[in-house]
Amino acid sequence: MNSSPYLKYFVFACTVVVFIGGWWALADVRSNFQQFAGPVQTVAAFENVFTDAALRAQLVTGLGVTLTSILEGFLLAAVVGIPVGVVMGRYLVADLFLDPWVNAWYSIPAVAFVPLTMNWTGVSSVSTVVVAFLIAVFSIILNVYGGIKNTSKTLVDTALAYRANQFQLMFKVILPASLPNIMVGLRLGISRAIEGVIIAEMFFAAIGIGGMIDYSADHLQSATSDALIIVLAIISIILTGCFKIANRRAMAWKESQAMLRE
Repeated sequence: MNSSPYLKYFVFACTVVVFIGGWWALADVRSNFQQFAGPVQTVAAFENVFTDAALRAQLVTGLGVTLTSILEGFLLAAVVGIPVGVVMGRYLVADLFLDPWVNAWYSIPAVAFVPLTMNWTGVSSVSTVVVAFLIAVFSIILNVYGGIKNTSKTLVDTALAYRANQFQLMFKVILPASLPNIMVGLRLGISRAIEGVIIAEMFFAAIGIGGMIDYSADHLQSATSDALIIVLAIISIILTGCFKIANRRAMAWKESQAMLRE
């Protein structure tokens, strides 16, 4: 059946209630053993982040640094990842040469890129951009590569039968057919870029939202740390939501062909 938006919102509200209830119960149990902020303390800390002048100024500065690093790393990954994925998917020689290296780098845990980039660029915002790029680019490459490689042979043969040249074949047949994979790669890329920036900032402990979260956790300010994580979650939801909207607009024809779910 095709669910209504009201059902979607109702289910979401139920999951929020269950999550807050579980969080509340866990905080009540663990408060006897160690500091653990519950929903009430976190909401108070969240309000304090925006009402306290010093914290608000630090948050605004941190948000600027974090968002700049995320967008720069992601855009660089998209500019590099899409062409590389297209070349790998279109040409066998490039596939054979690059595929082992791309998969090897993709399998490296995100946290391992931080000391590597520190050796290259030092402890700076440049390092966070490089980490975001390295984590995001391989997700984009692999998704674009899969879309190009698996383009229907029937589509290609039909275009060639109508005497399409290589430029027309690529931009009127292969890339449009691969657009779902490209959009998935970009969505994964922005998520991975956020992950990379926050991990790098937490290692550097003095930069952006990640640095603020790390500082709060080190000083046992768990409520403030949780409030900052909520801010980070809101940022992630907004950024990935933008890509969901872009995907629906770009892939309206595919959405209309999707099967109905029970």
